[in-house]
Amino acid sequence: MKKLTLIFLFFSFILINKISGQSSPQSIKIGGGLSFGTGINYHHVHTRNPGIRIVGIRNFKELYQISAAVSFFLPEKEDFYDGTRSSTLLMVDMEGQYFLFSRDEFLFYALGGLSTMVLISNYKGESPDLYPDYSDQAFGFNVGAGVNVSFNKSVIFFGEMKYVVGRYNQLIVSVGVLMNLK
Repeated sequence: MKKLTLIFLFFSFILINKISGQSSPQSIKIGGGLSFGTGINYHHVHTRNPGIRIVGIRNFKELYQISAAVSFFLPEKEDFYDGTRSSTLLMVDMEGQYFLFSRDEFLFYALGGLSTMVLISNYKGESPDLYPDYSDQAFGFNVGAGVNVSFNKSVIFFGEMKYVVGRYNQLIVSVGVLMNLK
């Protein structure tokens, strides 16, 4: 499962570099922030905690850009029969962003793309054979919208809302800061 996630991330960055190798004004932005999701409920596995998001964006045309992001949702601990179960979610996203409205320091965009999600759940208690550890990987699609507000030429605040459709459906809202490198 980890190999599939790494392969997905590797080919995402290759795709970004190939597509953006065209002669046009390009910019690269990197940053991070917080993500809040509605959580996943799958069998006896639940995640509802906020996450930490790292994002890279490459603008290669006037009306759209491509982003790759990794989000790590903090572990959720809960009482589980005679012990505790700790569950966490890791997401890797590859998205296209199409600019719908742009004026001065404000940008509104639609987004859509692919997500790969890794769910890990560990049980600690007296019956490890009865309640084994659980991990799963699933792919999904996401669609949503976002906004960028420039503070100055190199600092940009962002906010996004997207819905991930797949085995682990959820609504995710993210906020954070981007640094414009080029």
